[in-house]
Amino acid sequence: MLFQEVRKFKLAHHFNENLKSEFFFIVKLGSVEVPGHWEGQRDEAYRLEVNAQGIRITANTITGLYYGFQTLRQLVVTKDGNKTIAACKIHDYPAYKIRGLMHDVGRNFQSVEQLKMQVDVLAAYKMNVFHGHLTEYHGWRLESKIHPNLQADSSFTRNPGDFYTQKQFVEFVDYCWARGVIVIPEFDSPGHSDAFRKGVGVKTMRDPKAKDAMVKLINELCSLVPKEKMPYVHVGTDEVRHAEERVGADYLPALHKAVHDNGREVIGWWKGMTVKGDKQQILQTWAQSRPTKGMKHIDSRSNYVNHLESLDFATRMFFQQPCRVPHGSMNQLGGILCHWPDNKVNDEKHTLTNNPVLPAVVAYSEAVWKGVKKDHYAYWAKLPPVGSDEYQAYVDFEKRIAEHRDRFMAGKPFPFVKTHQIEWRLLGPVADGEVQSLEKGVVKDIYHENNGVYRWTKPLRGGAIHVKHFFGFQGHLKTFRKGKDVVWANTFIHSDKDQDVHAWISFNTTSSSDNRAGVAKAGDWNANPKCNIWVNDKRVEPPRWKNPGKMGKEFAFTNEIYSSRQATKIHLIKGWNKVLIKTAPSWKWVFSFAPVRISDGYTKEVMELQYSATGQSK
Repeated sequence: MLFQEVRKFKLAHHFNENLKSEFFFIVKLGSVEVPGHWEGQRDEAYRLEVNAQGIRITANTITGLYYGFQTLRQLVVTKDGNKTIAACKIHDYPAYKIRGLMHDVGRNFQSVEQLKMQVDVLAAYKMNVFHGHLTEYHGWRLESKIHPNLQADSSFTRNPGDFYTQKQFVEFVDYCWARGVIVIPEFDSPGHSDAFRKGVGVKTMRDPKAKDAMVKLINELCSLVPKEKMPYVHVGTDEVRHAEERVGADYLPALHKAVHDNGREVIGWWKGMTVKGDKQQILQTWAQSRPTKGMKHIDSRSNYVNHLESLDFATRMFFQQPCRVPHGSMNQLGGILCHWPDNKVNDEKHTLTNNPVLPAVVAYSEAVWKGVKKDHYAYWAKLPPVGSDEYQAYVDFEKRIAEHRDRFMAGKPFPFVKTHQIEWRLLGPVADGEVQSLEKGVVKDIYHENNGVYRWTKPLRGGAIHVKHFFGFQGHLKTFRKGKDVVWANTFIHSDKDQDVHAWISFNTTSSSDNRAGVAKAGDWNANPKCNIWVNDKRVEPPRWKNPGKMGKEFAFTNEIYSSRQATKIHLIKGWNKVLIKTAPSWKWVFSFAPVRISDGYTKEVMELQYSATGQSK
């Protein structure tokens, strides 16, 4: 894994591949002990031993052996044309039973090839669940033989004709199974059911035909794949908001019974509908819902990738504790990272670049395999103070993500750069025009204007600076008064030469699930026209938006999000360069800035640059 420290790891020395013939490679099933009280840990545990004589992997199951191979793969380093492996002894096992990624393919269909690529990444990082949200308002994406009208063009509002055949689904499940990943299929019901109602010919979910159809569809689904490869069926039940989606008391019990009769466990969203008195359903929490005591729980709270961006996701993945416990138990099963790309996209690759899907998977894999000792809520959306133990641990975490990007992600969409080194100071909130010196681009430590004194904050770090977090997580400022809706930000960048570099720049970055952050008009950086950025007193011109000012989920995303468009070019002079940002809220109040270099098809840091909030070398 990415692990800073692997349990019981002992580094001895390196050896190269030019060894004598007696070098051995032994893989065997044996006894690997683990702590804890549930089989998930034992089944996935392994021991890996590497020394000058050879390699030995021991595990209780084939799955454990597979994970041992994944760790071995990460230990292989090429140097001077030779492959070397660190001699070591590793005794490893997961903190949680469930470690996964959910992707909504109901709204925006993805090819099987793109899904398989994501599964390969999951498997390489010991994630063991792919949760497929197969149904939505826009389409029922799994072929049905008993209700073929679900695949009729008239049942779709996006991508008609794009669905997975039963053969493709079975092959995909087998592909996952061969890589230690199970598929959790979700038929979301009774909400989000427009396509379902069209396909089975009912106007409301209260129609008895709706319940009968759902039971038959669950039975059909379970007939395709044996329970050991698909032990769970997700029945949705969230966001039942419309009259035509409400059901009678007999509806959900019938679905649960169908799942149980097929030997599977039921998963449903929480908060969502539940069967009164039922203790068998597994609750998958979302938003900030707390699980019910005594119920099995999968945690998806506050880690929706569609609301994260490439410059802010890593703090959430590192400082958020899955299930809010250090390790799993019989009830605290683990976590599933969720991606809901609600807004329409015409290029399926944008579902993986509008938000940092693969980087988040790599980062989250550490949390759900190793566990997180403490939940650091204060740092979910910002970096800890420089010099703190938490900050240093995070710096190391970013470095490891970057190393994995460079070693293993060539050719894959992996929008990530390190940002712990970017230093800022903030001033505000103030009214628009209140500090005239700043409006004129004058940067100094203290401003005496309007019978007041204005000072910058202490230096802070990061590529995405949440002035005020849109979900109420702790941002960088605490006091907000009416009419004070501007915050200034300043940093200095040192370049050892005159050069043009590219940068990711954004204000109030649009979530890929909605347009609440607004859409910029032509010539503006954001829906709030106050937002602006200058480098050395020259305004950085915003992109030429392809859908300027247009809002609505059916306007396909094109270049709205910085990680899916060509990076903006800025000019740096030799020496210190002044960066001044004026930021104001729409739904969000965040600005994002990081110089980047495009290398080998993916984005990397501009390593030679230095940053200072005061323009002075450290």
